[in-house]
Amino acid sequence: MDKKNVFRKNLVRRRKELGMTQEQLAARLNVSPQAVSKWENSSYPDGELLPKIARELNISLDALFGIKIENSERDIEKLVSDEMRITPPEKRAELFMKLMYSAMYAYNPNTDKTGRLSEDYEHETFSGIKADDAVAIARLNKDLRYFFFLEIPEKGVDPYFGDTTNMVRLFNTLADADAINIIVYLGASARNKMFSAETISEKLDIPIDKVHFIIDRLDRFGLVWRIGAVLGDDSVILYGYTHHQMITFMLVLAKAITNYIKYIEPNTETWAHGAFRYSDGSDDTIVPPVRWWEENEM
Repeated sequence: MDKKNVFRKNLVRRRKELGMTQEQLAARLNVSPQAVSKWENSSYPDGELLPKIARELNISLDALFGIKIENSERDIEKLVSDEMRITPPEKRAELFMKLMYSAMYAYNPNTDKTGRLSEDYEHETFSGIKADDAVAIARLNKDLRYFFFLEIPEKGVDPYFGDTTNMVRLFNTLADADAINIIVYLGASARNKMFSAETISEKLDIPIDKVHFIIDRLDRFGLVWRIGAVLGDDSVILYGYTHHQMITFMLVLAKAITNYIKYIEPNTETWAHGAFRYSDGSDDTIVPPVRWWEENEM
C-alpha cells in the first residue's frame, strides 16, 4: 500500500475517532467538504495543508502517513512533562485526568482507539482496570474526578499488610460518624491552622470527652498534630490536621463503594488471579471458559 493510500485510510480513521464529520473538518481547514471527501477517496491535499490537517486532528504527520517511530526515539516521560509544564496551573488537574483516562483506555487489549475523556456524563461513571499486574479506578464526573492506580507486585498485595492491628484500629475509628465529622472539619481549615478540643466540641456538638478520645486516636495515626500553647495564664493543647492524602482517598473511595459502582467505561478485565495471593505461593486453578459454538452445532 503506497503512502497516499495509507494517508487516506488514517485520515478517515482519525476523523471518525474524533466524531468529526467531513463538513466539520472542512470548516476548520477553510476548504469545501468536497475537498475533504476527495482526500479520503482519490486525490491528495496540497503539501502546505498537511501540518494544519495534522493539527486539527491532533495527530502527528508521522502517524497520518503510517510511519512508525521506534520506542527508543520517543521519550514519553519528557513529552508528558513538557505538556504539563506549559499548561496553566489551573488546567493541570484536567490534563492529568485526560492523560490517565487515555492510559486506562489503552490498557484494554481489544481496542486501538484513543480514549478521550468526555466533558459530561449522564450518570455517575467510573473507568476501571482489573489485571494480574494492576488494578485502577477513576471517577469521571466533573463534580469530583479522581484516579487511583495500584501496580500489583509478583507476590500480591497481602504480604505488605503484615500485622493488621492498626488497620483494624483505623477502621474502628472511622466507623464513628463523629470521627469523620472531625476529620472533615479540620480538613476544611487552612494549612497550619490550629484548634482547641473545646472549639471542636462546640462547633460540632460533640461531647468534649469524646473529642479527646477521637483526636488522640487520630494523633496516633499521624492524621493530626498537636502543639502546646500558653494563653494568658493557661497552658492549652491545640490540634491541626495534616491534610493526609491517603485518608482523603479512603473516605472518597468508601463513598464510591457504598454508592455501588454501576456505570464503568472503559472496563478492562484481563485478570486471572487478582491482587491477592495464597500465602504458600501457589496459584489457584483457573476456571476454564465454556467453549464457543461449533460452526454447525445445533
